[in-house]
Amino acid sequence: MSELQTNKPKRSHAFFLKVGLAVAVLVFALVIGLNKFKEIMIGRAIANMPEKANPVTVMTVAPREWTPVINTTGLVRPNQGAMLSAQSAGTIKKIFVTSGQTVKKGDVLVELDSDVEIATLKASEAQLPVARLTYQRYANLIKSQSVSQTELDNAKASYDQLVANINSLKATIERRKILAPFDGVTGIVQVNEGQYISVGTEIVRVEDVSSMKVDFSVSQNDLENLQIGQKVTATSDARQGETFAAKVTAIEPAINKSTGLIDVQATFEAEDGKKLLSGMFTRLRLALPTEREQIVVPQVAITYNMYGEMAYVLQSLSDEDKEKLKDNEDLNKMYRAQQITVFTKDRQGIYAQLKGNEVKAGDIIVTGGQQRLSNGSLVTVADKEGVGTVQPANKTNL
Repeated sequence: MSELQTNKPKRSHAFFLKVGLAVAVLVFALVIGLNKFKEIMIGRAIANMPEKANPVTVMTVAPREWTPVINTTGLVRPNQGAMLSAQSAGTIKKIFVTSGQTVKKGDVLVELDSDVEIATLKASEAQLPVARLTYQRYANLIKSQSVSQTELDNAKASYDQLVANINSLKATIERRKILAPFDGVTGIVQVNEGQYISVGTEIVRVEDVSSMKVDFSVSQNDLENLQIGQKVTATSDARQGETFAAKVTAIEPAINKSTGLIDVQATFEAEDGKKLLSGMFTRLRLALPTEREQIVVPQVAITYNMYGEMAYVLQSLSDEDKEKLKDNEDLNKMYRAQQITVFTKDRQGIYAQLKGNEVKAGDIIVTGGQQRLSNGSLVTVADKEGVGTVQPANKTNL
């Protein structure tokens, strides 16, 4: 009797454990079943939902002219320009020019003190008549053998030496005058009256800005594309929104050994040259022969992935698509987007020139909204221009 009472609680405990485990399994299976049912219902709902049409902006591709260019950089320089400096040491006696003044060739700009040289010149010139008369007298007396040939030679040597000293003093006095080497405009005067300057001291810059030029270099591979008179367009950060027209006027006949490039010079048109300063950095575009019937699209129409450059071209809806979407009020604006691979031949500004036959004239190409697209996506054409498809209006001399 006591043994049966001892085993009864053990059997009751095992029974309740089995019941609890069965309930847990049942609940777990119920949860899984509900989730599976939910997935099935969501899948059916999604399958029955109409396909979403992504809005895009587009443009119709049309053949157009394309002018290839060579892009490079250059530095502006004047027709002639020089920083004038002292050829001899001395004190500034007089400054005849002001900063920014227009000068003519030969104008005296600055004069150094030359009083000592002038006094020495006068002393030498005072001795010149006597030396000349002595030489002439000896030349007459030699005919009658009254003087020796040596005396005549000495008189002539004294006279010639005095003449040479006078010419040297005159040249020294002239060198103490700083003259304008050509017509032009002066820069900022760097010295003051009464200032002592040494040899090589910079005094004032003079520049002939009547014809501004730009020096630049291009790859030797572009040699066949260079010619005298070729059109060049320049832009400068200092002149935002402006372009300046120039023409190639000189091509170096040899390759630069240190750079391996060809040095070229272009001259700006007179009106454009007046707006530029010597030493100004410019970005240049050399125009090459114009190509016709080219496929040109905005660069925003091209997307990139790990395989290369891509674009989306619109295709008309199939009869099946039209039947499914017949109740859509924008049906006449709907297309399928086909993803294609493109190859860029050249880029300028916001436009890209394509090569190959991937895009043809008359194709409708997507210019905005590609981020939401994949191959075969349903799209709706928006009634507006895409951003970045039109070149901003700028003043140009092209």
